[in-house]
Amino acid sequence: MGAAPADCPLLLRLRVKPCYDNYTKSLDSPDWMISPVDTPARRRTIWRRPRAGRSVGLRFLALSCTSVVLVLAAGPTTPAAAKTSTGSKVRVTFGVEPATAQKPDSRPHFSFGVTPGASLSDHVAVLNYSAKPLSLQLYATDAINTSNGGFGLLPATTKPVGAGAWITLPVATATVRVPAQTKQGPGQVIVPFELKVPTNASPGDHVGGIVASLRTEGHNSTGQNVILEQRVATRLFIRVAGTLAPKLTLTDLQAKYHGTLDPFGRGRVTVSYQVNNTGNVELALNQGVTVSGLFGASRQVGLAGVPLLLPGESLHETAHVSGVWPQFRVRVKVNAQPLPVPGDADPHLQAVTASTSLLAVPWTLIVLVVLVLTAGVLAYRIRKQRKAQPDRPNPITERVSA
Repeated sequence: MGAAPADCPLLLRLRVKPCYDNYTKSLDSPDWMISPVDTPARRRTIWRRPRAGRSVGLRFLALSCTSVVLVLAAGPTTPAAAKTSTGSKVRVTFGVEPATAQKPDSRPHFSFGVTPGASLSDHVAVLNYSAKPLSLQLYATDAINTSNGGFGLLPATTKPVGAGAWITLPVATATVRVPAQTKQGPGQVIVPFELKVPTNASPGDHVGGIVASLRTEGHNSTGQNVILEQRVATRLFIRVAGTLAPKLTLTDLQAKYHGTLDPFGRGRVTVSYQVNNTGNVELALNQGVTVSGLFGASRQVGLAGVPLLLPGESLHETAHVSGVWPQFRVRVKVNAQPLPVPGDADPHLQAVTASTSLLAVPWTLIVLVVLVLTAGVLAYRIRKQRKAQPDRPNPITERVSA
């Protein structure tokens, strides 16, 4: 090849015979190489430190944040509800209420104050508001509390042992034929009964009811034979003289915290407990649940009042307190205030309380913090290792004017 011109001093120093207007340097070959470039500008080589560590740290942080987003986006699923069907209902109307020997009276229910061994008589009216006569079974039984705190009665197949067992109805009226309603009013039958209090009856309240029941045969949606029992009753309250001892207790208190996938969100606490009337007097009550945390934030909810809690009965209550911050440890307090049943004297009982504590850990927030800290530590270590390594050439070509 010919000699290089005099205006190429840099190329002469590189001992390259051919001379081009520009050159580039490549590290892909063990030797220096000269390659032609079409542009009229010259290039120079600048050495810079590689930034692989920084890129790895940023990629790890992006991956960590992406993982958290995926976790937060995954929420609980709700199963589909199953549908049920019921059979047809027999449309009849009948009732039972206190009465005199001639007709129903204005008493809302039966209420007796007695002594052990006492005996008395009274009457009950069975009414038919339907357009056809009805044959109804008439019997007395004990009262119970339903699961939601309502007034209930024992099933017909369960033998009473309390107030229901003290009532005696005429054998002939075990099944009562009640005439249909007329223009003058509902059909009715007046039935006498006798109350006999045992001599060893315990002091306090004993509650039952006198029931009128209608049993009809029918078919359900699948064609199977079913027996439908419709019952109505009038309440029977008996207070036996003696020492009254009203008492209320709270037992089996349990609480559980339900967190949220939002690392900065609030969860809810489910509280369950049992309230017991361990005295011998019927009571009503108001209830409330308070949830408080280590840092002072608290939430309070009130539960539906219980209008009547019978002696010896218990209710299982459940409350859901929402908007509770996960403060690592929270305290739950249940408050039940006994009240008199309308018409009774105030028992002047103090409120009954029960409390417990539970963990409320912000797991989602902790996971997020751990991921961010891990990404930061890894980025710092990579940066530190990169500074400790010797510089290695990494050419970047820039254009410079000739």
